[in-house]
Amino acid sequence: MNAQQSIKICIDSKEVECQVDQTVLDAALNAGIYIPTLCYHPDMPNFGACGLCAVEIEGDDEPSLACITPAKQGMVVNTSSSDLKHMRQEKLAQIITNHPHACLVCAEREGCAREPCSLNVPMAERCCEKFGDCEVQRVAAYIGIPEDTPRYKPRGLPVFEDNPFIVRDYNLCIGCGRCVGACTSIRGIKALGDLPDPPELIDHSMFPEKLIDRGCQFCRLCIEVCPTGSFLDRIEKIKDLTPCQENCPAHVDIPRYLRQIAEGKFKEAIDSIRERNPFPTICGRVCHHPCEEECLRSEIDNPVAIRPLKRLASDYVMMNEEKSPEVIKPTRKERVAIVGAGPSGLTCALELLKMGYPVTIFEASDKLGGMMTSCMPDYRISEKVAMYDIDWILAHGIEGRKNTRIGRDTTLEKLRNEYKAVYIAIGSQDPAKLNIEGSEMNGVLYGLPFLREVKAGKKPKDFGKRIIIIGGGNVAIDCAKSSLRLGAKEVHLVCLETRNLSSKDRMPAHDWEIEEAEEDGVSIHGSLGAKRILGEKGRLTGIETIVCTSVYDKDGGFVPKFSDKKGPSIQGDTIIIAVGQQSDFTGFEDLELTPWGTIKTDETTLETNIPGVFAGGDVVQGPASVVEAVGMGSRAAVQIHLYLGGLEEDTVSPIQKPSPRISSQEDFLKKRIDIQKIVVNERLLGFTEVELPLNNGEGIGEAVRCLQCDLCLYLSKVPQPPVDMLPFKAEKINAVPEGAGVYTLYDEDKNVIEIKGTANLRQILKEKLESSDKIKFFKFEEDPMYSKRESELLQQYTQQHGEMPSGGDELDDLF
Repeated sequence: MNAQQSIKICIDSKEVECQVDQTVLDAALNAGIYIPTLCYHPDMPNFGACGLCAVEIEGDDEPSLACITPAKQGMVVNTSSSDLKHMRQEKLAQIITNHPHACLVCAEREGCAREPCSLNVPMAERCCEKFGDCEVQRVAAYIGIPEDTPRYKPRGLPVFEDNPFIVRDYNLCIGCGRCVGACTSIRGIKALGDLPDPPELIDHSMFPEKLIDRGCQFCRLCIEVCPTGSFLDRIEKIKDLTPCQENCPAHVDIPRYLRQIAEGKFKEAIDSIRERNPFPTICGRVCHHPCEEECLRSEIDNPVAIRPLKRLASDYVMMNEEKSPEVIKPTRKERVAIVGAGPSGLTCALELLKMGYPVTIFEASDKLGGMMTSCMPDYRISEKVAMYDIDWILAHGIEGRKNTRIGRDTTLEKLRNEYKAVYIAIGSQDPAKLNIEGSEMNGVLYGLPFLREVKAGKKPKDFGKRIIIIGGGNVAIDCAKSSLRLGAKEVHLVCLETRNLSSKDRMPAHDWEIEEAEEDGVSIHGSLGAKRILGEKGRLTGIETIVCTSVYDKDGGFVPKFSDKKGPSIQGDTIIIAVGQQSDFTGFEDLELTPWGTIKTDETTLETNIPGVFAGGDVVQGPASVVEAVGMGSRAAVQIHLYLGGLEEDTVSPIQKPSPRISSQEDFLKKRIDIQKIVVNERLLGFTEVELPLNNGEGIGEAVRCLQCDLCLYLSKVPQPPVDMLPFKAEKINAVPEGAGVYTLYDEDKNVIEIKGTANLRQILKEKLESSDKIKFFKFEEDPMYSKRESELLQQYTQQHGEMPSGGDELDDLF
């Protein structure tokens, strides 16, 4: 008989079709028939230790465990009878006798938040913090706890809290074996030992005290599969995205591409990155890597070197003559205009093209790429390297029109007439002015024009030897480091902010940029404001400063305050002002602006006050980073697609489920690699890239350090006892009483949408039926004290989760 051949069995008088290699439990669950269990998990081999899944099979004298009994053609199965109920209750009583369960049998358990206890039950006998969101609690409620179940006697077993991430409380362990099975069969690690054979409830004494000594790599799968609070996570539960991916403005699937690098699959890694960020070569060099700030590996030692690994993969592809991408032929007739060829505009253009839209980019300058190609010094990224990503984007079939400025060569109105939608991403490429005495003197330069000259290989006329930079951001730092490379003997950086990086008034430049500038020889003078520029006989001689006592107010607003104390005068012969950036709105006068001089857009759609005109990137959020501009460009593409009548599902990429196995312990224990740089004396000889690349072996070794936090997101859900709910239809609502009570609304995936008390259940449910098509199921409780009941349910959830309900799987089991 072929393993894929179907057979038919009968379960609870229902004909069920299943595969010959399936168990009775698998067949039942696939048919929507619930059978209780506490040791079963759909991603693991069946164990059969809890005994709760007993069923009756016609012709057999004794009940059988559904999880280990193969389905056979013509089999007749009964999953519920008085005998089975009694047997399951006996098994359940054996399981929870050694587990705190006072709250499960308490008459006041509904709506109880566990603390304080109105009956003064000793804390050791109460349920744990998972009460209200506990699998044992749900299964016990379904089966029923026998009245003669012995009272729990506290055992005083150890609680281990010194392992990274994982808190283990053996007082809560029911011995189901799921944690052991998951570590063994899913991860392939065996950090928790082996399951007993024949199957039986395991004893906590088999677990090691120090998990890392047994090869644990802290994937936290044991926490995910545990039906009790025996394994708890120190960190917030990962729901949709890993912390690194969540903190990446482009939401790149970082764990996936690190896995691919760890396997030496560099081209596949670049393909994964490009799904969300088309600039891997650029971001591999200049990204401020907010992903690393949230990397959970830092809980063990240091975060994974994510940005350098991106560079490794992109360099590999670039040096191995990657094939040009296939040209994408538009499939839709609605044309879209993109104004600005920086990272936001180019990202939006590519995403729209992939969704089928013909796209044209209008760029005011003679080169594409915005500040990536016109301002960023070569020691960060050369124009040639930056153009690799840009050329790859254009090769998909995007038309780029250079030297086309809105307000000079065409108009916004004309674009609106010729295109169905317009995306404005012109950036913030003009310098903010500093109006102080002497700012018009010869020898006073501004940061962005200075960096453009340097990028073009030019040195400003009469550039001095003693340079003063005014400003504390990344542009100011680049001006300082570039000045040294142009031959300056002294470079002084004066800024309002403090050099103390732990202060709220800290310099806005990135830590590593500041440190590298000081390594190069830049002298930083913090907490000083430029009062006036000094000169003598028409020649610039320095600046006079004033002491700045604070920069930001309690809300983070830029409100600098100064003392009466005079600061030092600093001598210099060239001053570069780099105190901010702004946008040029010539040709965009009809757009509404914010008080901060950026384009005002809808927070969700990014649409401006002009219908069909959208905006994003620095021109909306203010000067930011490449990856932040990429993220906004992607958002804009989705919103433009929806505006033009597209479907949201068109914008969702298919999920690629990875292998659940993880690496060897030896590789995992490696420390973070030190990223090497060229020595200072060599740096200052020119604009050679400072950071040295990893070699393939170093990169693979570093990528293996990733905890692969995302693997738990691909874990199948354990079947839960059915929740009584009704289809959200008129005939069902008409049967609801008009009295007071509390209702719960669910979407099609049975995620909670709303919990609310009302004086008239039927009336409010009818109103909801007319106003929303997202509600698919509902349930209700009649209760004249509906406000009290609503408060109880919401209070219980809030105390357990630290936030009010917002809809989602985590709320289903509360009600």
